[in-house]
Amino acid sequence: MRLIEGENTAIPCVTDVEQRQLTTWYTERAVSFIERNRQQPFFLYVPHTMPHTPLHVSEKYRGKSRRGLYGDVIEEIDWSVGRILEALSKNGLERNTLVIFTSDNGPWLQYGKHGGSAGPLREGKGTCWEGGVRVPFVAKWPGRIPRGKVCSEPAMTIDLLPTVATLVGAALPARKIDGLDIWPLLACSPARRTARSLLLLLRQ
Repeated sequence: MRLIEGENTAIPCVTDVEQRQLTTWYTERAVSFIERNRQQPFFLYVPHTMPHTPLHVSEKYRGKSRRGLYGDVIEEIDWSVGRILEALSKNGLERNTLVIFTSDNGPWLQYGKHGGSAGPLREGKGTCWEGGVRVPFVAKWPGRIPRGKVCSEPAMTIDLLPTVATLVGAALPARKIDGLDIWPLLACSPARRTARSLLLLLRQ
C-alpha cells in the first residue's frame, strides 16, 4: 500500500506500524489542504481506510474505548472529523462549507467484533438487506441546513453528485446519470415532500 499525492508516492505504507498512522496522516493532510485553499472554493474528499479490515489504530487511541480495537478505531475517526471541522472553523469557512459524513455500506459481519454492528437492522455488507445498505448520513452547513433536524425520506449516495453540482452551478454530464438533487431534503424545505414522492416513485 502507498499514499499517493499528485503523481508521486508521498509515503510508502507497507507495515502494520505505518498503517496505524493512516488516520492521523489523512487528517493532517486534510487540515493542510483546507489551510492552503481557504481563499478559494475547494472540494475535499476524505475516505478513511478505517474501519475497513484489517483494523489499525495509532498508539494515542489504542485501548481507549470499551469496544476493543474496533471501538478504538471509531474513536480515532471521531477525533479526525473533529480536527477537520475545527480547521474549517479556524479558517472562517464553517458557514460557507457543506460537510457530509456517511458510509458506503453496512458492517462486515463475517469479521465479528472487527466488523461493526448494524444494530437492529438485518445482515450487513454484501447483502441487500437494510443492514447492508442503510448507513448513517450527517450533513452540516450552518445557516443553510437546520440544526438538529432528522430526515426520514430515502436517498442514496448516487444523489450526492447532482446535489452538489446544482449547489455550485456545475453542469451534469450530457449522458443521463442516476441520482437526483436532494437539496430540498437536506435543507428541510417545503419542497421536500415533492422530492420524497419523486424518490419513492423512481426507486420502487
